[in-house]
Amino acid sequence: MPWLVEVQVSLERGRSSFLASELCLLARPSELSAARRYAGEAAVAFGLDADSCYEFVYAVNEAVTNAITYGAPDEQGLITLSVVEDGDRLTLAVRDCGTFAMPGLSPTSSERGRGFALMAKLTDEVQLSIKPGSTIVRLSKARV
Repeated sequence: MPWLVEVQVSLERGRSSFLASELCLLARPSELSAARRYAGEAAVAFGLDADSCYEFVYAVNEAVTNAITYGAPDEQGLITLSVVEDGDRLTLAVRDCGTFAMPGLSPTSSERGRGFALMAKLTDEVQLSIKPGSTIVRLSKARV
């Protein structure tokens, strides 16, 4: 069962508002639907149009799948998703406790290794933050 931590902080930062929330999920493929629902609800509440919502959710699904498949959960078996709304930009971060390693390219891995390119195509910005024992993928979509 996913654990939603409502950070829902509203801070005035000049002319823009800042809202955030966090969702902790067990690092299991069965939790992907909760991740998609979380991303979809955030995208709709943020005001993305239907196509942008779909693209955002699809990119988040890819990032969470990668965290579950290649990353490492925390000591409770969890990965963390956090969403931040800042002005005209919605950013969702997926954090796991693994240390990212660039996948090798080989003829037998033709079906793998396309995730970051797909995420970049579907969002306005992808950021990858790597530290020993921590990988964070941030996906951002601007409101048009």
